[in-house]
Amino acid sequence: MKQTYITTSWDDGHPLDLRVAELLTKYRLHGTFYIPKAAESGTMTAAQVRELSCAFEIGAHTLHHVVLTSTTDQQAWQEIIGSKSWVEENTGLPCLMFCPPTGKYSNCHLEMVRKAGYLGLRTVEMVSLDFPRQKSGLMLLPTTIQAYPHSLLAFARNKIKRAAFGNMWRFVAHGCTTEWPTLARSLLRQALTSGGVFHLWGHSWELQETGQWQRLDEVLRFMGEFASQAPRAYKRANLSEGCLLPRNSASGRTHQKRTMKAGPNGINVPAAETCPRYSLRRDILCDENSGSPQFLQDARW
Repeated sequence: MKQTYITTSWDDGHPLDLRVAELLTKYRLHGTFYIPKAAESGTMTAAQVRELSCAFEIGAHTLHHVVLTSTTDQQAWQEIIGSKSWVEENTGLPCLMFCPPTGKYSNCHLEMVRKAGYLGLRTVEMVSLDFPRQKSGLMLLPTTIQAYPHSLLAFARNKIKRAAFGNMWRFVAHGCTTEWPTLARSLLRQALTSGGVFHLWGHSWELQETGQWQRLDEVLRFMGEFASQAPRAYKRANLSEGCLLPRNSASGRTHQKRTMKAGPNGINVPAAETCPRYSLRRDILCDENSGSPQFLQDARW
């Protein structure tokens, strides 16, 4: 039977990420937050990041939100390895996922990310329902939809740049709409029918600037309803990239009812003692019973 996975991720570590976390908790969804130590748009405090890590996975996003292709190899390496150390020291948890700012990277950066000890890298390839792909010893995670009102030209450029012609056909088959909530619902239905990974991502500061909060609430509510109505066969995994479908696993983790507490700035986040943490390596890519990789036979963990 086809397997369907759902995940969300949120970039840049802006303080408004706490509002995103509150919405995810409201609809019993999970997410990965890619947080740099500093960024032009502003970032959460170290204490806020630690609190967020009680319920959600924290991924690395360089130390200073540096575009890797616009700096030297030496500086890129320092940003990649330094951000992993910063996340782990701040949260006390392993940092297994990396996301390059603006989604720009080259093959040499993939080798740096692998050498630094990450297991996966999230890209900005859109309109994909593909499972993670292996390249240069890493798992590359494409995305399905960004919570942002892109133009038709932006969608086309994203696919042409990556020669993602399957994604182009999928975009056409789903009506070529630039209304991201409409496209998200349509693609989520296809994921349920045909299997695959549905991956919503965005930036909380862009949600604020473009007035997308109500739309995000509606899409997350739809995703939550899907989770509660999905057949049992689909409730198999929690991607560290925040799969919304909790399950029992070989590690003995179970989904627990969450209690809420007031977090920084009055934002409600799940209480740490009731929040299971999720990991991409454990939950997306490992078999439910044996712990062996599901999707790529030659993947090494």
